[in-house]
Amino acid sequence: MKALIRNEGETVTENDGIVGIDWETGAPLTNKAWCGGPYLLMRDYNPDDEVSPVIVPQSEPEIEDEDDYVVIDGKRYSKEELRKLIE
Repeated sequence: MKALIRNEGETVTENDGIVGIDWETGAPLTNKAWCGGPYLLMRDYNPDDEVSPVIVPQSEPEIEDEDDYVVIDGKRYSKEELRKLIE
């Protein structure tokens, strides 16, 4: 299961069903400008593990053409991301 973790007790999992999170990148919660600091994406999160999980920070995708993106509330969306959110 994938999870976004910021601090102890601040974990959002893919199973929470929150609309608008891209579980491949963790966006928009991995955005450094997000209030309170960014979450980090974990690909293999198990809440029962006693071992500290390895957190893999995600990088922003490289932008090839600014005209292919739209900014809404400070978050940059590609046309493909917008299509997925609307569906």
